[in-house]
Amino acid sequence: MNVIPFRPRSQPQAEPLAFAIGARVDLRIGALAAGVVRPRGPVEEAFRFSHLTRTLRGARMAWRERGAYSPLVLALAPEVQNSLEADLLSEAAFEAGCTRQLMGFELHERELVNAGPALAEGLRARGWSVILRGDPACPLPFGGRARALYSEIVVDVPDAPDPFLALENGDRTPLGRRILAAREAGMIITAESVRTASQARILAIAGFDRGGGPLAEAGLR
Repeated sequence: MNVIPFRPRSQPQAEPLAFAIGARVDLRIGALAAGVVRPRGPVEEAFRFSHLTRTLRGARMAWRERGAYSPLVLALAPEVQNSLEADLLSEAAFEAGCTRQLMGFELHERELVNAGPALAEGLRARGWSVILRGDPACPLPFGGRARALYSEIVVDVPDAPDPFLALENGDRTPLGRRILAAREAGMIITAESVRTASQARILAIAGFDRGGGPLAEAGLR
């Protein structure tokens, strides 16, 4: 009798997600503070209305499946930021089931300098939180207008920050002055990437509220 060997059907490979979600934690207590949604794929396609709506809906559902209920932030790509409109972003978020309390938009400072604050103002006027992704040169002044527009600033920090970074008589670099101004404006101050617990402690002493990067991602695993 001829025996036909059994060959199991190959399992279909799962398609990669159209987005990645990074974490940001409270540097003082370690609690999850926010998730940052970064669309994948060709940038122009990723930020078209239909694609963006699916991305935000999928990210919201994935975030809840992890048991996370902190807000999500959509990080806009600098390449397309100045071509986007507040109406498109707002409608995409609503279509995806996002709420103003649990959704924000992160805009790049350099692109705001190049094109003006219309996008930030439009999102803020529609009730969304606007997060400023700081430029190392710190070109925007933090006056009353900035305080009304931005609820949070995200900045790059050195691996070994000075604990006196945000003290009035301490660091006089552009970053130090910016942290002082952001703190006086009542903004949330976030370090883009925090690698170790000791770095997190120093940043908390220096006036930072939140941190992302390896330390935060470890909490999601």
